[in-house]
Amino acid sequence: MKKLLLFLSAFFAITSSFSQENEEFDWDKPMLGKKAPALQVKEWLTEKPDTTGKFIILDFWSTGCGPCVKFTPHMNEFAKIFKKEAVFIAIALQSKASLEKGVKQIEKIKKERNEKYTPIEFYQATDPKCELFGRYGGESIPMVIIIDPEGIVRWQGNPHGENGEGALTEKVIKEIIAKYKKK
Repeated sequence: MKKLLLFLSAFFAITSSFSQENEEFDWDKPMLGKKAPALQVKEWLTEKPDTTGKFIILDFWSTGCGPCVKFTPHMNEFAKIFKKEAVFIAIALQSKASLEKGVKQIEKIKKERNEKYTPIEFYQATDPKCELFGRYGGESIPMVIIIDPEGIVRWQGNPHGENGEGALTEKVIKEIIAKYKKK
C-alpha cells in the first residue's frame, strides 16, 4: 500500500509539474506541432497516393459515425479545391468488409429518407485496429489531421469544431497551406 501511495504521489507531482511547465500543450490535440507518425494503414481501398512534397489531410472516420458521414461532402469539396497542394485520405476505422456493409446501410437509410448519399471521392484506406489513429492520440471521430510537407502536424481535431468554434473550413486549410508550404 505504501508503494502504491508513493507511486501515485510521484506520478501526480511529475504530471502536474509537466502540465504547468508546458502550457501550450493541448490534450485534445496531442500531435499538434510534432512529427507525424509513418502513414501505415491495414489496406488501401484506392491506389496508394504519392504524398511527396504535399500536405497530407487524414480524415479518420467510420460508417457508424453520423458526424463523419455528414462531413464527407465538405471533405470532397476541400479535396477538389486543394488538389494541387494536398493529398486527402479517408481512413476508416473498420475492416473493408465492415466498411462495405456500413456503406450499403448508409445508402439504404439515405434512400428511405429521400436524402442524397455522398460517397468519398478521394483516397481511402482502412485502420481497423486503430493503430494509426492511436499514434495520433485519437479518442473520438471524426478526427482530421493536417500534415505539412515537412511531416509536421499543423491541425488536429474534430472538423465540425467544438462548441461552435475551431471547425475545419476552406479558410483554415488555405491559411495552413500559405503558412507552411515549401518555398
